[in-house]
Amino acid sequence: MTDDEGRTEAPTRREYVKYGGAVIGGGLLAGCAGRSESDPTRTPDATQQPANTGDKTEPETSTSTAEQSYSVELSPVGEVTLEEPPTNVFTHFPWFPDMASALGQGETINNLWWDGTVAGLEYFTAGFDDFEIEWADAAGQYGFAKEQVYELDSDLHLVDPAWVTSQDGWDRDDVDEIADNVGPWLGNYYSNFHSTPPESWADGYEYYDLWELFDSVATMYGERSRYEALRAVHDDLLATIEAGLPPESERPTAAYLSISADLSSIYLLRLNAPGYWNSHTRPLGAVDAFGDEEFSGPFLQVDMEALLEAEPDVILGLWTVTETFDFGTLKQNLAEDPVGSELSAVRNDRVYPQGTRWQGPLMNLFQLEMTAKQLYPEQFGAWPAYENGDSYPEFGADEQLFDHQRVADVINGDF
Repeated sequence: MTDDEGRTEAPTRREYVKYGGAVIGGGLLAGCAGRSESDPTRTPDATQQPANTGDKTEPETSTSTAEQSYSVELSPVGEVTLEEPPTNVFTHFPWFPDMASALGQGETINNLWWDGTVAGLEYFTAGFDDFEIEWADAAGQYGFAKEQVYELDSDLHLVDPAWVTSQDGWDRDDVDEIADNVGPWLGNYYSNFHSTPPESWADGYEYYDLWELFDSVATMYGERSRYEALRAVHDDLLATIEAGLPPESERPTAAYLSISADLSSIYLLRLNAPGYWNSHTRPLGAVDAFGDEEFSGPFLQVDMEALLEAEPDVILGLWTVTETFDFGTLKQNLAEDPVGSELSAVRNDRVYPQGTRWQGPLMNLFQLEMTAKQLYPEQFGAWPAYENGDSYPEFGADEQLFDHQRVADVINGDF
């Protein structure tokens, strides 16, 4: 590759994998160049705080600058229209604040649950100059009352009303009242892992992937250019990953776990399930060490003996990249446990930290890169050793699987 002055430059890793990856990709390139399901805080996520998805329909979006109308069609709410971009936005789950920040609209967020969201995004964006999480002080508690929603007087509520009616103190009349008197709802919670919505909403409920939801939010904000620029980065990243993946027969087995540092609780997560909670693991096509194990909710409790029987090549530990989790102690306890020490992933030092499945587009980009390096170091470059409290590694441009600076520029409007 040559630059504008005629100098020859070494290709970046993503360029090498995409365009020179016949050696890496082999034959693949020849073909394609304890708690309830409805309440995610009642899962091990909260106890540790501190491409092709099969989706059915892409949301319809439209923006008319002349009429200052911002309109999307999204299940389960149908068509939602604003006369101008929202400046006061209510959210609850982490992916929507992430979306707002990606669009340069983080200051509009007035509420969210779980301040762990802030710590996660800080970890991944540590290398961005002048990046601020404006909603850091908006984190509150799980759930919300109608009085709180009235008090905040939001232009838009980025929450799935079907999920809202599954919570205490809310029914269909309540969410309709808020939509009529305060502002519309817009969200699709049950696309998480294609879980089942409440019965009264189930008829016609459609599933979307993460970037389709982001598309709708971008339209409501009138930020189509930012969305399209970030979507291009994401599409390029997926192409890099697809081009670099080894044949299926050569891919590692992986166990995706929510595991406590003292090993007292171990919960299995789906690795390749549909839905946006797996939007950073599914595209990587690793083999689930637990095969087709079925479980109804987002987690299945397992023990060390079950792990040893599954014998994963790689262990991915959910939500272990912040100072609130002692990852070093986890690895030490696994190595000293009479059963854990027999695991191939432990013996080969292939126990890796992960972020969160509750990801928006910014976290998704970094988590795709992170997990690709953890699963396929020979193809995408090795993931460095992790020490508690580390920020996201500062990979050089030749080791990045997507252009980090490009993403920072898009957020800042410099593109």
